[in-house]
Amino acid sequence: MRRKITALLIFWMALGGCSFARTPVYVLDQAELIRVKQGEQVTAKYDGWLLSDRAVDRVMNVKIRGVNLK
Repeated sequence: MRRKITALLIFWMALGGCSFARTPVYVLDQAELIRVKQGEQVTAKYDGWLLSDRAVDRVMNVKIRGVNLK
């Protein structure tokens, strides 16, 4: 009986540990981030995108609102 309870307890603990959603975290290299002012010319070291502060704010606000709606 004790083994059944122990096995059941371990099962429920494992199941509970898997139910939490994890958020991925990305670490960026300092060379990947370049602050640019309007009218400034920059030579990019990597392929990618240039996003304005306005665009980043809009994207981040949408993600925050999406989390708040859940």
